Amino acid sequence: MRSRYGSAGISRIAYRLPACRRALPELEAQGRIASPAGVLDDFGFRSCHEIEHHDELFELLAGAGCDLLQDAELLSDDVGMLYLVFGLPVTRTSDDRGLLGRFRYPAARLHHELGLKRAGALAISEQGCSGLLSTLDMAARLLASSESPAALCLAGDALPAGSPREIMYNLMSDAAAALLVERDSPRNRILAFRQQTQTYYWDTPEREQELLAAYFPMAQRAIAACLTGAGLDVSEIDWFVPHNVSLRSWEILAKLLGIPEERVWTRNISRIGHTISCDHAINLADMEREGALTPGDRLLLFTFGFGASWSCMILEH
Repeated sequence: MRSRYGSAGISRIAYRLPACRRALPELEAQGRIASPAGVLDDFGFRSCHEIEHHDELFELLAGAGCDLLQDAELLSDDVGMLYLVFGLPVTRTSDDRGLLGRFRYPAARLHHELGLKRAGALAISEQGCSGLLSTLDMAARLLASSESPAALCLAGDALPAGSPREIMYNLMSDAAAALLVERDSPRNRILAFRQQTQTYYWDTPEREQELLAAYFPMAQRAIAACLTGAGLDVSEIDWFVPHNVSLRSWEILAKLLGIPEERVWTRNISRIGHTISCDHAINLADMEREGALTPGDRLLLFTFGFGASWSCMILEH
């Protein structure tokens, strides 16, 4: 199948989770979930991971990047661009060095730590859970006009220490992931990408109930548009790779799409929960590790991001 991305795709994936893991009963006892633990358990969640100190997210990002580059055996000169994706807005405050402390950029720090001598660096935010798919689309498009064969995408998010772990009936985990986008990728070739943006919902707390009502019809619309752009029917998708929102929401969406629930890979909902930016990276890596994927499989990745955008990407494994 011809693709506007040529042979560009996601050739390598690595991820890291914090060592600290908290089960639903513990979170309920600490008053850190709004719903009863039994309700979230019924929605498919069991536990989440959380960082224990401020700099741990950076350590996870750097660790995932190192793991990926070592696995790929790339020269640092092969990476032409570093993209850093945050689903949560990054708030920078001055430190004891005054206003200059606001200019200590994580993207530049990671660029230095990973030894990416010739790569540019760019940080992307304010797309919520949709940011990673948008960045993969951007990276693949720019590789077509670049002399470099690869781009490195890092994604990560961490909620403030001690904060609630439930957002709109979803259990949240902290995580970091690294994805290598290559011009001539041996796997996960990008076939299509579609994003439906509705900025009417920009004020998330004010529009929460309206967002809940719009979620499913907009999801159907985004997925249908992406399938049309790829020249595929929903029956030709081998796996739906989800963002790890509640199992119940995926059961509803599967019925609306007319697909068997068995074609939605939901195993990480219970063991990891929802990680904002990293769900697709983690799920793809675990699916391959567990032998769920075979060459030629068509994979549909779907997510919703506050802001608001419904995003869909189709890959050929």
